[in-house]
Formats: sequence, structure tokens, C-alpha cells
Amino acid sequence: MDSITLLYNQALFLLSNLSWLNIIDLVLVTLAFFVLLSVIRQSTFYLFRETLAVAVILLLVTIVLPLPAFDWLAQGILVAILVATPIIFQNQLRRFFEQVARTIGLAQAVQQGTAENYFPQLIHAVENMAASKTGALVVIEGNDSLDEIIKTGIRCNAQVTSEMLQTIFFPKTPLHDGAVIIRIDRIAAAGCVLPLTQQTLEADKRLGTRHRAAVGVSEAYDAMVVVVSEETGQISAARAGVLNRPLTSAQLREELTDFFDPATHASPSLSLRSLLRQGVRKLWHSITQSSAKQLLINSVFLLISFALALIVWGFAFDQTHNIMRVRVPDIPLRVEGLPPDTQIISSPPSTVSAIVQTTEDQSSTLTSNSFQAVASLQGMGPGVHRVPIRVSSSIPQVLVLEPDPETVDLELAPIITRSLPINVNLDQQGFPAAYQVSGPAVTFPMTATVNGPEPLVDQINQVQARVSLDGVTSSVRERYALEAVDSEGQPIPEIKLDPTEVQVNVPIRQRVDARTVSVRAIPNGTPPAGYWLSDLSVTPASVTLQGDSSQLDQVGSYVDTLPVDISQAAGDLKSQVPLDLPAGVQAIDSEGRRIETVDVVARIAARQGDLAVTRPVEILPTTSEITATVSPAQVDLLLSGPLPTLNEIEANPELVRVSLEATDLGQGNTEVFPTVTKPKNVDVQLIPETVLVRVAP
Repeated sequence: MDSITLLYNQALFLLSNLSWLNIIDLVLVTLAFFVLLSVIRQSTFYLFRETLAVAVILLLVTIVLPLPAFDWLAQGILVAILVATPIIFQNQLRRFFEQVARTIGLAQAVQQGTAENYFPQLIHAVENMAASKTGALVVIEGNDSLDEIIKTGIRCNAQVTSEMLQTIFFPKTPLHDGAVIIRIDRIAAAGCVLPLTQQTLEADKRLGTRHRAAVGVSEAYDAMVVVVSEETGQISAARAGVLNRPLTSAQLREELTDFFDPATHASPSLSLRSLLRQGVRKLWHSITQSSAKQLLINSVFLLISFALALIVWGFAFDQTHNIMRVRVPDIPLRVEGLPPDTQIISSPPSTVSAIVQTTEDQSSTLTSNSFQAVASLQGMGPGVHRVPIRVSSSIPQVLVLEPDPETVDLELAPIITRSLPINVNLDQQGFPAAYQVSGPAVTFPMTATVNGPEPLVDQINQVQARVSLDGVTSSVRERYALEAVDSEGQPIPEIKLDPTEVQVNVPIRQRVDARTVSVRAIPNGTPPAGYWLSDLSVTPASVTLQGDSSQLDQVGSYVDTLPVDISQAAGDLKSQVPLDLPAGVQAIDSEGRRIETVDVVARIAARQGDLAVTRPVEILPTTSEITATVSPAQVDLLLSGPLPTLNEIEANPELVRVSLEATDLGQGNTEVFPTVTKPKNVDVQLIPETVLVRVAP
């Protein structure tokens, strides 16, 4: 079966690479094989039948059964048959080529023969539309191709019938306002746009765009145009730029017959072709008018001819194109056909891969966007299903051999609806200890409707609204979102709630025996000279006091700490200081734990000041070969920094010095920025900023 699948895939791939030229090529080769087989069958039918039967049996056995030795032998026999066939049937082949040499004009013969078959349908439709005053415009293709006109409309490739024509031109249908193009015996296109004539129509002034278009296309192409007037219901025919009107049904038939009459329509140079077309028409008539047995034999021979032509064309295609297989990853997967009132429980993979067959020049242009992967759930009910994945390509020259994975397991569940009460989940983390919830939380409305897959709805433990009481000191009256959670409190996805949010009322009041107050640190002492208390912070900044209400009323809005000694302190002073609480009163923090001390940080910073000094410019030691002098010899400095450091500079002038290096300076006068040596926490401004240095030998 793998061989049959491979052969089927190869046939699909070859057919997908057919272009218009390839189709013509394949049709011509099929006709050649059909005529060849027909000629051979006519004289040596039995010998040909036996030879063909042997070849078909050998071919089927080699395809279906994995027999390596017999396959090798069968391939040799098939090659021998192919070589011997031209020798055995040489007389039939000679007669075949003689017939081919004498046969031309096949297309025109087919068109002329088939046109007579749809004349009654066309005339009947024109009569009905004329009676109902339905506007119509029908163009019958002649020797000139109307491909450019067909491109302007909608391709149909429909059989010419009275019902089809009347349907197309029925008022207010999408295609009623254009022209219908008939090619041979098929409606090639509808809704086509025709060129308008530039000549003045001498007929009735009521002739509009439809008649001008009929004359215009008959001027530009060898075509017959039939027009039905929408206003008068009259029938007209345009040919070679001439509009004949009004016409009866009999006159219209004469016009159509005259258009396809070889004696009047074909040029003199085509008289030989006309005779040959008559011969081909007789051959076609003999084939179609044969008995059922002969018709069956002709059908089988036509099918064999197509198979032989496909094999030959496939071999030629394989020789001219490098066919290869590639893997295309990350193809988006789409799930469609979901039954109503059901939902997918487990999400399918977002992308899949596929093994494709294509030509080398097409493989470099393939991307995941060139393919579509679909898993169809059409007609499936609730339950677990193994769904096949179908991958198709927007590029006709690509054959999808195998999707990866080939199937995906999906669980479908029915969608149900339930009504559940709404619970309020109070999160009291950060809730001030001086306040309490004085009653049950109430929601409006009190119930919610849940909608979703049955397995997920069954997992719902409750529908709740989460309310945080962090820092809340008054009753809550706000709207909160609802969520469905399982027994572990985890939200359940893909569940729809109605309503999605509710009004929640939570009564909150202050405790009688508790009060939240701020904490104030009390400093004691004076910082050293030149320093000051820049910051004093307390952690926690507020506490909750519990005790008798009369004692709490005496506390006020804050509670003090015991004094913090900042005498002789510098920098950050960190310490734990007890609270100064009345007897019978205790303090608790935001988490409800009893505390007796708080963390106090006192920041003692140095005071800032300015100091102006004068310093000489020192020249660092130089070589004995040069001498250096500086002007001015002294500079002024403006120092800014902590007062204790400035006091040290006044006491010890060596802490601030001004110097420069003259060793690398060239001879002559040079302006130099001196270097100032100073303490790190002092800023300095030099006046002047540069000095003049003279270097001499």
C-alpha cells in the first residue's frame, strides 16, 4: 500500500505543477497516445489486447507487492515491450502518421460541431428574456481569442443552457450587468466588460451602452454578439461592426448558422482546413455514436492514454526539475468546525510541521505562512477525539506528503450554566488593629451565573470577590471583580461569569479599646560644636494602643519615646528606644504583635561654612638643566566644607597646598593650571585659575 500511496502522491504533485502550457502539452500527448492506440487496435486488436494486458498486470504487481526479484524481471519485460511495440506495429504507426499529416483545423471543427448543440438553448433563452424585457448581452467567440475580455469578468466554465443564461441576466443578480462569453460549447465567463464603439448608431436613439458594446466588440474581434433590449425587448445581433435589428427567433437562428458556416465564415485560404475539419467531425461523430461496448472501449483507451501521457510527462518533468523533500516547521494550526454549545478543554498545539515535496527553485521560498494547518471538529460530539491534521499549501507547485504530528487529541465538553452564591474573601493583611469588621460583608447581587465546559464548572468550589483591608479605616462600599476558584483557592480559567463584578459592602468601625497614634522621638542633649541634628526618624511611624478608653483619651494623637541622647554624637546614631506609655496601655504594630521599643535613627551632620586662604605656588623639583619661575607667586583659594574640617585647615595650613610640575614644559612662557592638595570633603575655587610659568636654560 505504501507503493500505491507513493504513486498517488507523485501523481498529485505532477498535476499540481501543471501550467496552461503543461496542460496543453499533456492533452496533446494524451490525444497522440489515444489515436495511436486506436489505430493499432483497429488492425491487430487481439495482439494489442494481450500485450496491453500483460503490461498492465506486470505494472500492477510491481506497484502493489514488494517483490524485489520479480520487480527486476518485470522491469526488463516492460522495457522489452516498449522496444518491441514500434517494430510489431510499424504498419499501424505508418498509417497513424499519414493521418496526422493530413489532419489540421481540429479546434475549429470542434467549435463548429458543438455550436449546433447549444443553439436551441441560446435561442430559447433569448426568446424568454425578450418576452420579459430582460436585458442580455451574449458574445460567441469566433476565430479570435477573447481571453482579454474574459479576464474582465468572472470565469464560469458552465454548460450553455437556457436556465443558466436566464439566471445570469436575471435583474439584480451580481452578473446581470455584464456580457456572457461563450467559447465552443461552454460559458467561459460572465459579467465581462466590452469595448464601446466610437461610431454613431443610426438606429433608434434609445439604443444604449449594451448595443454600443455589442458593436464595439464585433469591430475589434471575430465574434457574434446577441443583444436583448431591456426597454423594448427587441432582439439584435452584431457582427463585423454591423448591428442588425430587430430580429425574430428564426432570423437569429439564420444569423448564428451563417456565423458558423464554413463557406461564409472561413477565409479562402482555409478551405483545405475546412475539409479536414469535416473529416475530423466525422471521426468524432463515429466515436460518440458508437455502441455502448465501443464507447466503453474508447473510454478505457482514453484513460490508458492519459496514464501513459502522465508517465511520460512526469519523466520529462523529473529530468528538467530537481524534485526534493523538505520539512517546514512552525505552521500555524487552526481548529475549525467546533460544534455548538461545546468547548475544547485541552488546548491543541499552536503550530505543526509538515514534510512537503517541491522543486529546488521553490524550496528556498517556502515559509510557514505558505501553509495552512486545520483540525476539523465537524460532526463530533462531547468526548475525547483523535482529530487528523490537514495541511494545505497556497503554492500549487508544492505537495504536502505528511503532517507532523498527523493527529491531535482534543477533548470536547458540553457548555453548561449554573447559579452559585457569591462569597466575600476578606484579606485582612495590613488591616489596622484599631479597627474591626463590625458585621457580615454583603454583595449586590448575592448570586452569579457561571457558564463554561462541564468538567471545569464541576471544579468550582465557590464564586468570590477578593476585598483587601490594607490600611482601611472606614466601611467599604465599592465594586469588585468576581472570580471562580477551586477547592484550593486557585482561579479556574475559561469560565464566564455574569455579572463580572458586584457591589460589596463591608461595615468597619474603630475599636473602643484601641486607637492608632503616631510615634514621636524625643532628642536629649546638644550635638558637638560644628554639628547639628539634621534628621530624626522612627520605625514604626505609628502604633495601635490598647487599653481603657479613658486612658486612651489622655494620650492624644501621638505617643512619645523616652529621650534619645545625641550629645557628642556624629553621623547616624541608631538605637532602640522604649515607648513612654501610660500604665495599663500596650502598643501593637500593624501585624498585631505587641511592641515595647521602636527603632530611632538620629542623623548628626556637620555644619557647612566657607574659608578664604592664600597659598604660595610651589614648583616641584626640576632638572638642573632648566630653571622655572611662576607669576603670580601666590594665589587665593575659597574653601567650602564642614566647619570642623575648615577649623583644622586654619590650625594646620599644610592641609591645603598649591603646586605645579614644570619638567615637561618647553622653554618660554606657558599658562598652567596648578594642582590643589586638600581634604576630600572640601570644595575649592582657585583665584586666578591659571599661572604663568617661565622656563629658561
